[in-house]
Amino acid sequence: MSTQGSNIKNKILRIQALAVLTFKEGIRERAIYGIGLAALIFSSISIPVTGFFMRDLDKISVDFNLAAVSFASLLLLFFVSINLMAKDMERKTLFFVLSKPFSRGEYILGKLFGLILLSTAAVGVLCFAASASVFITRSIYPNHFNGFAWPSFFIAVYGHTLMLVLLNAVVVFFSSLTTSSFLTLLFSVSTYIAGQTIEEVYLFLQQQSETVPLSGFVKTTIDILHYAAPNLSVFDLKVMAAHSLPVSGAYILSITLYALVYSGILAGAATFIFSRRNVS
Repeated sequence: MSTQGSNIKNKILRIQALAVLTFKEGIRERAIYGIGLAALIFSSISIPVTGFFMRDLDKISVDFNLAAVSFASLLLLFFVSINLMAKDMERKTLFFVLSKPFSRGEYILGKLFGLILLSTAAVGVLCFAASASVFITRSIYPNHFNGFAWPSFFIAVYGHTLMLVLLNAVVVFFSSLTTSSFLTLLFSVSTYIAGQTIEEVYLFLQQQSETVPLSGFVKTTIDILHYAAPNLSVFDLKVMAAHSLPVSGAYILSITLYALVYSGILAGAATFIFSRRNVS
């Protein structure tokens, strides 16, 4: 029993070590600082830009800054995270890691947790800048922020962070399928676009089927895609934050479980595929 416990502890330590190594490698990427600087400038610009509007300054400021957090963190994920996965193959780092007492499953989990840590840290910095921008704007125009609620703002950031967790799992999954960073980027971006629109497309097709009957095959295909593709729209809470609308604890719990379960499935699939892949 103690031997089994020791083995589990060693596995966790190896995964942790690789996650920290991935995080450190990520923060050395010059692209991350360019993306971060652009986001900071974007948040700073929102202060004078918000003043150009005559009404709903609170909604404009919140939406503007949350958009900056979202856009910058997605750029980081699609370019830095994918690049970190591709580098291991290009620089033969992967062979060095696997020559050590690391299993392929530990490698996948270590990289995934490292990328999640990097994305979370980036969102934390971006959220701080966005919060400062909203705070300054609120100080300048206090009468326009009477209905503003900070909890809604931070819940929206949390929802976006959950989406990044899932998308990092998507990146790792596609990286386990191909050595091409371009294909990984293409598949990951396509998954993001599909995930953001799948619910709307599904509802539209459901409404259309009432007037134009669809064949059984088409209906089955639509249903499979609807449930198989990640529904990323559930994590988008920017509208709720902009209007300071409350989000129930049950909803927050449900999207948290959804992100964790879906990411776990992708991580398991990536481990299964990668363990059977020829990387020599």
